[in-house]
Amino acid sequence: MLIEFNRVSKSYGKHSKALSDVSFTVDAGEMLFLTGHSGAGKTSILKLIMKIENISYGQAKVNGFELRQLKEQQLPAYRQSLGMIFQDHRLLENRTILENVALSLLIRGYGRSDSEKQARVVLKQVGLEDKLDHFPDQLSSGQQQRVGIARAIVSKPDILLADEPTGNLDPDLSLELMEIFMKINESGTTVLIASHDLILIKRLRKRVLVLDSGQLIDDYRPA
Repeated sequence: MLIEFNRVSKSYGKHSKALSDVSFTVDAGEMLFLTGHSGAGKTSILKLIMKIENISYGQAKVNGFELRQLKEQQLPAYRQSLGMIFQDHRLLENRTILENVALSLLIRGYGRSDSEKQARVVLKQVGLEDKLDHFPDQLSSGQQQRVGIARAIVSKPDILLADEPTGNLDPDLSLELMEIFMKINESGTTVLIASHDLILIKRLRKRVLVLDSGQLIDDYRPA
């Protein structure tokens, strides 16, 4: 199993529980959705996988790492196997699109030439090869989200996590974005997407983990 949650709970203080006794597994190469109402626990699961937050109870294993046993000095190596896409893009406004994507490799120690070469490849994958010298504020919201995807996949992660990536997009752009995720998945990357867009989720006919008030209430697998 690439991801394994075993009775995982996450609490914020005594009276606020984001997750309660959640168990599921994800195989390498899967593409699946986390869904549920706002506050159901979708983002909490992604934050635990990214080790942005710590598990309160239970055990989780991701790509061979026991999350509760991970030490601070191990986090950089662990996170190299992960790519994360945020709803708000989090692009650096004073850098070009090419620089935003190449930076992910530069901070991992790659040379500038190699980093920019790989950045050009993934920006072409997401249809932005003609926007390399543009700055984020010169792009539409959908194009900015594509930059976020390119930045997340340029390091060839084993697991790609996305938190409400289509939340600010219209239905047509949302579908285009999902088609990009499906192509990434077809290349072998495991993709886990948090989304409340049930119409879009049903259309794609992928596995769906349904959360309600921090509990996993369904693990739907289309026939």
